[in-house]
Amino acid sequence: MSKHHVLGAAIVAAVLILPVIAKADGPVRNDTLVPFFNDVRAGMCHPTNDAVGMITAMTPNSTLLFNHTRRGMPSPPASCLPLLAPDGHQVTLGELKAATGRASVKCINTGTHSVLHYSNLLPFGTYSVWLVLPNPTPPPANLGVGALGPEDPIINFFTASASGEGQISLITPAHMLSVVGSVGPCFLDVVAEIHLVYHSDGQTHGPNPGPLPTWQVVDRFFFP
Repeated sequence: MSKHHVLGAAIVAAVLILPVIAKADGPVRNDTLVPFFNDVRAGMCHPTNDAVGMITAMTPNSTLLFNHTRRGMPSPPASCLPLLAPDGHQVTLGELKAATGRASVKCINTGTHSVLHYSNLLPFGTYSVWLVLPNPTPPPANLGVGALGPEDPIINFFTASASGEGQISLITPAHMLSVVGSVGPCFLDVVAEIHLVYHSDGQTHGPNPGPLPTWQVVDRFFFP
């Protein structure tokens, strides 16, 4: 075999091996769970005035929280209902801020494998996890939003333990997302967020988080 044939065969082999090498990269780890306060208000709440009850660095951890989830164009009024824990008490800011988490995300042949662990959640709380793909040149704000993991069935939810622990492992394939947009075979190739949603009604609602008065985004992981 000539040197040219050997060189050509080596190049072809290298090209074929590259995707396998990329898939074999180690997982991306993230131990920074960032609280999200847009969907709650502290102490006071107004259905349409977002400035009332906004959480700041000076807001005491003992302050009681209210639902202020508003989504849509135009944004509907918030319910301003008390944010209740599974045992019926009104959740405080300190309880919301206490949550911690770690994420391990890896691209494999069948999609993006996410292993998420949370601590200090509301005991027996119902939670779900969502993939958000922000738009680097908005509007719109996001290019994709949907349940993390497979589309059918949607299994992006868990119940926290009595000690507030929760874990979930999901593979997100390339597909159309359940709310808007689509995701490729590896969402680590783009800017992505994993949102943790608390369901104060104790229910999950499949392809979307549910009626606005019943859920709140409480924490986020950012990638990269």
